[in-house]
Amino acid sequence: MRGALEAQRKAERDFVEQVSAAEKAPKGWPAALVLFHLGMWRERLRNALVEVREGRAFTHPSENVDELNDAELPQGIGTPLADAAARADLLLGELIDLYERLGEQSFQWYASTTTTEAVLRNSYTHPRLHLSEYWKENGSLDRGARLWEDAQTELAAAGAPPRFLALAQYNLACIRALQGKTDAALQLLAEALPVSEVLRAAAPKDADLEPLRDDPRFQDLVRS
Repeated sequence: MRGALEAQRKAERDFVEQVSAAEKAPKGWPAALVLFHLGMWRERLRNALVEVREGRAFTHPSENVDELNDAELPQGIGTPLADAAARADLLLGELIDLYERLGEQSFQWYASTTTTEAVLRNSYTHPRLHLSEYWKENGSLDRGARLWEDAQTELAAAGAPPRFLALAQYNLACIRALQGKTDAALQLLAEALPVSEVLRAAAPKDADLEPLRDDPRFQDLVRS
């Protein structure tokens, strides 16, 4: 787990370095808002895990994630990128330390049922989704793809639950479809979709997979 989380820390630091030099009028969320958002969610999970470590009942945030984000994001507008990045990085370090003290144990946090799943979702796949979306929206599909290529190796090395590897394969398939790499996209989907009902439900209506929509092989995958 530490290896995967440290790899994510490096990916975020690389992201900050890249956008610091190049960001002017980004589409979608600016990089500072992305890092602010990641930091807020890390703080929530950090606080819950501290309560678990201390033997107290932890506080679960609102189940309405969209409402929570909508109320919170305006607070991050104008936050300097360096400040948002430093806070997200610090909180990731705290989560790594907390997880190593607690180890794997039962822990209900949204769709997660263990501390391992919660930390991976909160501080590995969730951030990677936002970073790859930033690159997709701003015309750098190769950088977005690289995040998910690396994720497959890093998650396998961490012994992550299979659905996390499937998520990496699925998101890489979305980028391959946008790149016109149809065969590669379909192969990734063939590996990912049998693992996750959530991904199987998402694929037929995912806009990133539109280039595959009329391909009989894609149609077979989403029907099976």
